[in-house]
Amino acid sequence: MRVRTNLIIEESLLAKIDAIAGDKNKRAAVIETALREYIAREESKAPIDLEVETADKKVSSKTK
Repeated sequence: MRVRTNLIIEESLLAKIDAIAGDKNKRAAVIETALREYIAREESKAPIDLEVETADKKVSSKTK
């Protein structure tokens, strides 16, 4: 389900988004694609971050 939302975006960034969107002015599609790619990258990093955090906790508990 798609939901309407409002975003506050820097004017120069919006101009770049519009340039990518082209004449059809599909700004929302460009932003949605960019967010999906960003979220996928962040989610793929999550397991690594958890492993580092766990290792840090183990070292911290051993030094106490």
